[in-house]
Amino acid sequence: MQTKKANKKKIFMISIVCVVIIALVATLALRPKKESYNQETAKIQDIITFYSFSGNIEAKDSQTVVSGNMLPIKKLYVKEGDLVKKGDVLFILDESDVAANIDQSAAGVEIAKINYEKMKTTTRDQQLAQVSNTLESAQLAFNEAKVNLERMEELFHSEAISKQDLEQAQKGYDTTKLQLESAQNNYDITEKSVEQNVRTAKEQLHQADASYQAAKSQVGDLKITAEIDGEISEIYVKENESLITGTKIMDIVNYDDLEVKVKVDEFDLGSVSEGKEVTVTINPLEKDIVGKVSKISKQAETVNGVSFFTASIDLEKDEALRVGLSVEVKAVNKNITNATTISMKALQFDNENRPFVYYRDINDNVVTKAVKVGANDGNTVEIIEGIKVGEVILFPEKAKGITPQMTPPSGMGANE
Repeated sequence: MQTKKANKKKIFMISIVCVVIIALVATLALRPKKESYNQETAKIQDIITFYSFSGNIEAKDSQTVVSGNMLPIKKLYVKEGDLVKKGDVLFILDESDVAANIDQSAAGVEIAKINYEKMKTTTRDQQLAQVSNTLESAQLAFNEAKVNLERMEELFHSEAISKQDLEQAQKGYDTTKLQLESAQNNYDITEKSVEQNVRTAKEQLHQADASYQAAKSQVGDLKITAEIDGEISEIYVKENESLITGTKIMDIVNYDDLEVKVKVDEFDLGSVSEGKEVTVTINPLEKDIVGKVSKISKQAETVNGVSFFTASIDLEKDEALRVGLSVEVKAVNKNITNATTISMKALQFDNENRPFVYYRDINDNVVTKAVKVGANDGNTVEIIEGIKVGEVILFPEKAKGITPQMTPPSGMGANE
């Protein structure tokens, strides 16, 4: 009996201990944890902010050589990678077809010239002489018939001839009159036809001569030269390869004169001006070079209601540059020297987006202070009012912002 009572008492004591332990654990778990802070010191430093634009490297001067005719290339004088000067011979065209074409065109001119001379002299005179003789004969016959009719009318009125004789004379007059009119019409038609033939022969001569001159001009175009200084970047054809008009033959690029074109928002236009130096970051090469704004378009391009201006930026010579590389252009926005600064992570904002900082008062309590901020470069922020150089600033180890136990004071400074 006493053993049973001892066991019950032991179980009761164990239960009490367990309850106390659970309560203690719960109390510790529910107790608010004290906020931990890092600290930094406000210091003097310079802050530089930039406007940033994206673009690609382009060549200011380039030439795409295309075929102006169907002549094959007889000989190439350059290869890919060669440097050429303006006026250097790139290739010559095969003149064999041109020579045959010139001979054929020259023969066509001679034939057209002979035909024209013949049309305006011998043929013209012969054709007009033939119809002119016919017209003269018809005129003489008509004149004789007219005189005869007049004489017969006088004789008839004096009753020297019969009416039948008069009618016979009238019939002869009418017949010769019709013949004269027909001869005159034939003469007029022949004269117009001859003049038209002469004009046609003259036009044919002009056309033949134009073809001859065009054929000869091809001889002058057999030597194709470079129009710019640059490098032969690519050749698309081979010697003796058949071409058609418009075939791309080769590209010439002046890699010593490169530029970047960027679109500048109308509200950022004040950040760039002709002659201004900018920093050009070539992202794939991880290097910066100097650029200078050479031109800004005077007419905007509107995209989705926003106006952009194109700025051209000359690049300093660099052997590593390649056409097409993506770049970032940075133009200085603000350059503030000897500014009181803290890091962006030490700057806090309340629910109304007013800036403040944490610091410890004379009682070692964490309190807040309103500040007025200026420029920032994304990592460092300028403090205009509220903090002095050398002052220690706190910031939570956890999330940046206001802790549940802290309420920022009213009257915070506005962010510039």
